[in-house]
Amino acid sequence: MNNNMLVIAAHPDDAEFTSGGSLARWISEGWNVSLIICTDGGKGSQNSEDDPAMVSKTRQAEQEASARVLGIHEVIWLGHPDGQLAQVAIRLEEQLTHLIRKYRPDRLLAWDGWKPYQLHPDHRTAGQAAMDAILSAGIPHFYAEQFQQTPGLQPHRVGEVYLFGTDEPDKWVDITSTFDRKMESIACHRSQVASLRDLAIQMSHCNQERGVNHGYAYAEAFKVLHPFCDT
Repeated sequence: MNNNMLVIAAHPDDAEFTSGGSLARWISEGWNVSLIICTDGGKGSQNSEDDPAMVSKTRQAEQEASARVLGIHEVIWLGHPDGQLAQVAIRLEEQLTHLIRKYRPDRLLAWDGWKPYQLHPDHRTAGQAAMDAILSAGIPHFYAEQFQQTPGLQPHRVGEVYLFGTDEPDKWVDITSTFDRKMESIACHRSQVASLRDLAIQMSHCNQERGVNHGYAYAEAFKVLHPFCDT
């Protein structure tokens, strides 16, 4: 086991809000984390006069800064139009398959694409494409042309998957020692955070509620899968 971790998020800031404390903890424990952002984040503004291209540029810079705070090794930008992932779902699965084979993660984090009443279509699509790509990446006959296009590329089976934004968690990660680092990383997303004080109170209550029944001051919750155990 090489302690490689791959995070697949739909937008800049997804990973920090859902998993920032866990990522900070795991990185401190020696995990090497790479982060994939599927969209360009260009619709992340409530102001109709904002230029989506400039919004995208701002959010990319914010995400890179946030990644440095957490200690994330690399941010990989796929650049699909914000809000339109469903239109490129097959292409997204192919891209994620290649990246899983390239980065060979022992653990992968992604949105729970099957959360009931999930509002954002990009979250659903990113989560479902991630799970489809996990299967594809481990079987050599899926996207077999990738092996000719990239010499040395090999199939890869992901050992464990942590789904964030889930309604059915079965794993709670103690982020008591890294909650402040999580908030520091979120603060980098200035264009998305109108009042950091109010947000800090909200996040504090949310992470306290997740930790209270498990003996932690603060926690983040995940649904954990071992996708190839039963195949």
